[in-house]
Amino acid sequence: MSLFRRTVVVAAICLAVGACGGGGSDVNINANDNSSTTDNSVTNGGGNSSNPCAAYTDPATNSQQQGTFDGTNCTYDASFVSAVSPLVVDLTVPFITGAHIFNDVLQVGANVDSGAAPVGGSGPVLTIEAGATLAFADDDYLLVNRGSQIIAVGSPSRPITITGFTDAVTDTAGQFDVSLWGGVVINGNGITSQCDDAARANDNCHELSEGKPSNFGGSDNTESSGRLEYVVVKHTGFEAAPGDELNGITFNAVGSGTVVRNIQVYSTFDDGVEFFGGAVNVENLVALYVRDDSIDFTDGYVGTVGPALVIHNPTDGNRCVEGDGDGSNLGLMPFTNPTIVNLTCIPSNIDEPPSTHGDSEGIVIRRGARASIFNSIVYDGHGVNFLSQSGNELFEIDDSTTTQAAQDGEVVIAGTLLAGAEPTKDSLPNGDGIDLWVVNGGSASYPANTGNGIVTDTVPAATILDGFYTAAAFTDSSGGPITVTPFDVDGDGDITDEIVGAVVASDDWTAGWTFGLDSSVYFLP
Repeated sequence: MSLFRRTVVVAAICLAVGACGGGGSDVNINANDNSSTTDNSVTNGGGNSSNPCAAYTDPATNSQQQGTFDGTNCTYDASFVSAVSPLVVDLTVPFITGAHIFNDVLQVGANVDSGAAPVGGSGPVLTIEAGATLAFADDDYLLVNRGSQIIAVGSPSRPITITGFTDAVTDTAGQFDVSLWGGVVINGNGITSQCDDAARANDNCHELSEGKPSNFGGSDNTESSGRLEYVVVKHTGFEAAPGDELNGITFNAVGSGTVVRNIQVYSTFDDGVEFFGGAVNVENLVALYVRDDSIDFTDGYVGTVGPALVIHNPTDGNRCVEGDGDGSNLGLMPFTNPTIVNLTCIPSNIDEPPSTHGDSEGIVIRRGARASIFNSIVYDGHGVNFLSQSGNELFEIDDSTTTQAAQDGEVVIAGTLLAGAEPTKDSLPNGDGIDLWVVNGGSASYPANTGNGIVTDTVPAATILDGFYTAAAFTDSSGGPITVTPFDVDGDGDITDEIVGAVVASDDWTAGWTFGLDSSVYFLP
């Protein structure tokens, strides 16, 4: 049964790598690992048998545009697609055994910065076939504008990979290399708190995205920007504009009609996935070696993320989850208020420096944001036991507005285990520590916070995780049981179908399609 059920909950290192050698590309790794593998026995046509590259007919000139095939790879220059010459018709990128190399921004649909934006599904559609690899370099990236859609549906045996040129083509990317290209940006017509009701009603919601200028926002949190399934995005973070590094995948006001499940972000310089408003849901996310925040949300985002497995780089990484409202206007509506369900957060406990964006930590909710966190694990024991790093804070609620929301029951945590040297940080306006709030103790009652466990114990004898899998039973260093009662996320009155954490060994949804995961290896150099 899927654990992705927000609709019924409205109320309420080299760690894990299959090969740890030195330089060289990380495209192909040991077949015994949980790594990306592609079945190359299937051939899909492109333009014709001698040139399988993607092709389309330019409606302005009625001429065919097609990539150049060198016998292995397809290359597309700026005359095929670019930031100044976006796709205006549907395009299918076929499976080939090589890579599709884009030498400019793969921009789907024209940007609209004034008046009524095109509604979801009305613009061109980019389809990427299962098993395909797309490669970019430097400040090039993939941008899907409002009204347009991306349909990238892979499979466990034929995931879609979007990565850097030196990873896919020259075979020179290292395991932890970042900023080889930009990243993926999807602009939707959903709701962002940066636009008020009047702006939305008057078709004047055009928030500026990160990267080269493009706009997002609207009034439809149910819009569809397409479908992403079994997609691996690697080595992102090049400056797409001065001082502006892109995330692995940026969801700008993307609506809940967009299907996103089984996706991985790997070795990213900035955030792994970031949500600026909208209501898109992400099911089965792996964020491996993200240098900034693995899951970041702000500006009125109200979707659900989870199950989600987050593992920090052994020498880098900031927070597993960072939730923000508007820092300059903490009461800006709508509030950021997502659900995080079945998260496993494994920080490396590395401090800044050498970590590039801050200390490696767990979850922080701040700046007026709200959130509901269910059936999750935040555990610093791997960083302690395998890296000899003292722990950092695992769960923090910051600023008076957000702590007041927590005190009032507008921030919720249930069925969750915080295990580490510093499980919580901060206190509520009434003086209760966040630790008391988590376990429904202190001077007031916090009845929504049920079934949680807090353990200040990360010595090797404690049992929390078996690799990245949730342990069959939680025990402390003396072998005594740690009690965590799962929250009934699906609302069926039965918690026997619920798990705590992202992945159990008996039902490993990461197997076969993810890159660089191996449950038997931890934080090795």
